[in-house]
Amino acid sequence: MKKITYTLVLVLFCFTAANAQVWKQLRGGGKGKAICNDNGNVWVIGMGNSIFSFNGRSWREYPGGGKAIDITVHRGTPYIIGVNNGIWKGTGSGWVPMPGNGLGKRIYSDNGQLWIIGINNNVFSFDGRNWNLYPGGGKAVDIAAHRGVPYIIGEDGSIWQGNGMGWIQLRGRGIGQKIACDQDGTVWVIGINNGIFRHRYNRWVEYRGGGKALDISVFRGIPYIVGLQHSIWKG
Repeated sequence: MKKITYTLVLVLFCFTAANAQVWKQLRGGGKGKAICNDNGNVWVIGMGNSIFSFNGRSWREYPGGGKAIDITVHRGTPYIIGVNNGIWKGTGSGWVPMPGNGLGKRIYSDNGQLWIIGINNNVFSFDGRNWNLYPGGGKAVDIAAHRGVPYIIGEDGSIWQGNGMGWIQLRGRGIGQKIACDQDGTVWVIGINNGIFRHRYNRWVEYRGGGKALDISVFRGIPYIVGLQHSIWKG
């Protein structure tokens, strides 16, 4: 992929009284490294790499222990990248390895269709038995997807959409670190200065509440983030 020399202009932000009206910290004092939203249910990778879900009041560790560096969840079933980069599925009482002997860094569920960034930054999807390399090559550091279309953050931070044969850059010349898709297909990113943006009308628009984040997940237009101090917030 062609290296892009333009950068997305990010607005520096500190929480103020006005912004505090937009962002609400989730109860329970939870802290995390990575976040996922499963139809309104929030999951995180905690500071010690354990897996937790939120019940609206407190954080509950997933049964059977387990340690992870990234997580995605579909209809209550978590899928994780383990600390050894293996890919695991939750059973309700523990974890089983996924078929295909895949290894990864980031994982994303597109309504049950799993995608990963491999350890060499290649992009793979899962067909139920094997992890298949996406056509056209391409290297990435994060991935999201909507209705079978993957969106990635390239190694240089540029943002791309898959077309089934390769990659086309999203308009707006955005640069990001983390990426997520909403249920309507809207693409959101954490920018290079940790600001929060979504892609609308071929340009990147900063979230109305400002804010800075380390990771993001979105549900029905509402962003859920891991803040810079690792606390968990809802927009």
